Amino acid sequence: MNVHVNTHVRLKRRTLADLLAHPFEPREFIVEPWLRNGETALIWAGSGVGKTMLTLSLALAMAGGGQVWEWKCTKPRKVLIIDGEMHLQDLQERIKMLAATAVQGLDMAQAAANLSIIARQDQSPDSTFYDVTDADHQQCILKKCQDTEAEVLIIDNLSTVADGLADENDATAFRSVQAFMLKMKQAGITAVLVHHARKDGAALRGSTALATTFEVILGLKKPKVRPQGRACFVAVFDKFRAQGGTATSSRTWTLGDSGWAVEEDPEDELNATLAAIQSLRFTKQKEVAEALGITPGALTKRLQKLIAAGMISEDGVKEALGKAQRLRTAEASAVDLDVDPKPEEDETY
Repeated sequence: MNVHVNTHVRLKRRTLADLLAHPFEPREFIVEPWLRNGETALIWAGSGVGKTMLTLSLALAMAGGGQVWEWKCTKPRKVLIIDGEMHLQDLQERIKMLAATAVQGLDMAQAAANLSIIARQDQSPDSTFYDVTDADHQQCILKKCQDTEAEVLIIDNLSTVADGLADENDATAFRSVQAFMLKMKQAGITAVLVHHARKDGAALRGSTALATTFEVILGLKKPKVRPQGRACFVAVFDKFRAQGGTATSSRTWTLGDSGWAVEEDPEDELNATLAAIQSLRFTKQKEVAEALGITPGALTKRLQKLIAAGMISEDGVKEALGKAQRLRTAEASAVDLDVDPKPEEDETY
């Protein structure tokens, strides 16, 4: 099979010795602890959940060296947002509100200088807006990032800047988008792509082939109980390649008058509690509470919720703790028991 290679660009080749000897610079976090420079991230959510509010919060933090909850942006960076649908006045109002409440330690003067926005609504009606599936447009976006010295590119959202994407459920249709994200990596530009969820809100829309390109995939799922008129979601990392710890565990985010309120995901709490009970490692509720880092009273409330949800019965809790006690007793007996070696049998002649 003949493979066409652009002869104007010579492809680099490295020996293993070259690779092992190369002095790579340490990779910096753009958003600590889950997004590093030169990586790509996908943030997906259903309509009205709050994906743009979170994305704008992060953009401000990245541009002004601020912090969103425990996610830190240690220094100001040039950020370019390509927005395909939002009204400019809405953008202005949301950014003002988020800068005042949702980002801690923000240097607003730096953010104002570092953050650039190319919005479809800001263009003349007869203009052609970016299409990330088009190779020429991809090159234009790359050049714009280079001209503005942008370290971070945010595209919000895929559906509004991919007119050439014929069928989102076709894996081959996403190849052009994947090629664009890979091009950003090659240029050392951190890229964040915002995308819609399926109608059921359980996963990102379209072919799962899109997910293979990204180092980070962050899903914003609708909580079971959602406050009226507020951005609210459960943030779940489907994929990330850094060591995130508790800062990347499932959390419920709610945007209020004082900014983002972030709490442990109740559903995640219940699953962790059920797993601890069923592990047969704990003989008393007090031990379970200590292992989970909560008070005995908080554990009692969780157990009541588990029982009410039908995930376990009261007898089931007692049975699991009882089995754990019997296992611990048996293990202790096996260790403490002084067993004499088996006496040699008399030889029979």
